[in-house]
Amino acid sequence: MRGTMRRLISQFIRDEQGQDVVEYSLFLVLIGAVALIFLSGMGLSVNSILSKIGLQLENVAETIS
Repeated sequence: MRGTMRRLISQFIRDEQGQDVVEYSLFLVLIGAVALIFLSGMGLSVNSILSKIGLQLENVAETIS
């Protein structure tokens, strides 16, 4: 019984089958974090551009009226 338990524990420690899943998960989390940071910065730029366009349209509308 004791030898069987030691053998099972040593097999579990040497088994690297689940290691790939952990590595891929960490890689996907890293990609997601980079994408989130990039898209957040890009969203601020787009918001700034659209605000400038809106101000120009308001100026044009005031000029026409």
